[in-house]
Amino acid sequence: MKAFLRMIAAGVLAASGLPAWAAAETPAQYAYHQQLHVSGREAVVQYRLPRNVYLHARSAELHDLRVFDANGALLPFALRAPLDAAQASRSGVPVRVFPVFTQPDGEGIDAGVEIRRAPDGTVISVAARTLGTQPAAPVLSALVLDMGAGGAARTFDTLQFTLPPGTSRYDAELGLEISDDLKDWQGVAESHVSWMVSGDGQVLASDRIGFAPRAFRYARIRWLAGKPLQFAAVRAEAVRYSEVAAPVESLLVQPVAGKMGADLMYPSPPAIPVERVGLRFAEHNISLPAELGSYREVPSLRGGRRTTWRFEPVLRATFYRFGQGGRERASGEVAIAPLHSDHWVLRPLIASGSRPALHLAWSPATLVFLASGRAPYTLAYGRGDVRPASWGLAQVAPGLSAAELGNLERATGGPERAAAPPAARAPGQAPQQAPQPGAAAQAAGSATTRKGILWATLALGLGVLGAMAWQLYRQMK
Repeated sequence: MKAFLRMIAAGVLAASGLPAWAAAETPAQYAYHQQLHVSGREAVVQYRLPRNVYLHARSAELHDLRVFDANGALLPFALRAPLDAAQASRSGVPVRVFPVFTQPDGEGIDAGVEIRRAPDGTVISVAARTLGTQPAAPVLSALVLDMGAGGAARTFDTLQFTLPPGTSRYDAELGLEISDDLKDWQGVAESHVSWMVSGDGQVLASDRIGFAPRAFRYARIRWLAGKPLQFAAVRAEAVRYSEVAAPVESLLVQPVAGKMGADLMYPSPPAIPVERVGLRFAEHNISLPAELGSYREVPSLRGGRRTTWRFEPVLRATFYRFGQGGRERASGEVAIAPLHSDHWVLRPLIASGSRPALHLAWSPATLVFLASGRAPYTLAYGRGDVRPASWGLAQVAPGLSAAELGNLERATGGPERAAAPPAARAPGQAPQQAPQPGAAAQAAGSATTRKGILWATLALGLGVLGAMAWQLYRQMK
């Protein structure tokens, strides 16, 4: 009985059209290849997916992506979503340094020091308060730094120190505090600084304090260990971050006749995660309110009837192009949530003979892979009915921070090579390919096939129930 049930289950799986996977995959099983070259110095590298990958991949989720080494072994890889990046620009800022001298066993720095400032906040002098006869000579206990009038408006992340002339060796533990009013101080960093001279006369210096970027007007250096020393100069590094948008790829698609009325249809590779759409008019003076969306197949529930199509809009907007005031004005691209579709449909809301091209834009993902095995490596894609092979990013690049991932070595891609002639490619995979004229008939046939599979599954189920009833009847006898 169990063997009979397993046979039935296998028959149902076969009827449902699920693919059978080979034990091993090779690059030759994929329609398109690109060679990837790396320096060989880094284990984890990245490669931003080029436009052709999205045009020729057959899976909307890029399940048909593979990375092979020169021996044909499959390599671990992950897909990293496109992210806006922050680009940093740096500039050196010399700061004014004021030594703070206090009594060795007297009041602390906060109570025993008098700081004079100009109306704009610039520090004029820093001196110890004198209260009668001083028992001993004051000693250096801290440095007050004035970052300048624009200090509070700038962001700093590093202080660099220069030794005084005649000093070649020094070692100390420093603490950094910041303030905007010279009254309330906040500790932000502690760091070890040192200068050493090697046997060949080379100076080895660890002369910086690094900290999280922040804006402040004043800073104070205190010694946590080591002998206080008045540095010859202190230089701050101001950092400025500017957002850099993720790279964008685009595709211009020409229209074909839609399935209903005046609709225009635009075939599109399904792997493209469309984020922005727009229209490109040939006419110079036109305004076209329209809806943009796609067709959804609605199979008939009655046998023998053809399938029908329903238009489902994604957005409604007015697209235009005209000249006014001596310059051309044109509608921009409309942002949408990332969407995959093998076609787009434009439905004009007014009568129009215009046939604009559709502009699709998207941000490509980045391939992160483990460059193990023998180089060069091969990126393969363009195959239907395959399982996803991508890993989690934490499995491919464990322990790497977001900053390290952003700075991974970039692989260099070679030209795309087609493993099969265009006639052997799967229908609908080439960019801007017109839909097959019998698409509706094919859809109707697929609906009929699905209904046949459903009836066959029900018949098999009845057969199972009959077999179970016969088993019970025999046991009762």
